[in-house]
Amino acid sequence: MKKLLTLLLIVFAFAAKAQTKTFPIDTATKKITYSEVISIAGATQADLYKRSKNLGVAGTGIQKDDAAQGLYVYKGSFSVTYPAPQVAMKHTGTVDYIVTIACKDGRYKYMITNFVHMKTGANGGKLEGSQPECGKAMLTLAGWGSIKAQTMAYMDTFILNLKTGMGGNDVSVPKVGNNW
Repeated sequence: MKKLLTLLLIVFAFAAKAQTKTFPIDTATKKITYSEVISIAGATQADLYKRSKNLGVAGTGIQKDDAAQGLYVYKGSFSVTYPAPQVAMKHTGTVDYIVTIACKDGRYKYMITNFVHMKTGANGGKLEGSQPECGKAMLTLAGWGSIKAQTMAYMDTFILNLKTGMGGNDVSVPKVGNNW
């Protein structure tokens, strides 16, 4: 009995820890927002702007490309696969998002926000929602949870790649507001 109780406590501890990861929510906009300022000693605004353009992002997703201001903004997306309402079936869709990279001498700021699930006939909508906008009959809560989990995992990798591409060190930098 004692071993069973110990085993149950361990299982509950791991389950509680697994559920603690949540999206970063901007207090002003109430949107999921990944944002950080990274210092790169000796890098000029022009250098950092050029690096932001060389991250491998091109095509129709570019929304703003301003070398003078050191500002590069684009719309990105990635595919997601998740459980369908029908048993043993899967659906696929995309999650769209907006990336802003602002560069100054010696530092840059990235901001990734406006996460929206898209699928013909069953748009889950903004990922901030506790339930999909298309309703639970079209997109189950398990599917909605899967989309959110895939987004978190994708963003972890995306941000690591962004920092590497910009030449920054993977150090913990405190999150800051708009006054940077």
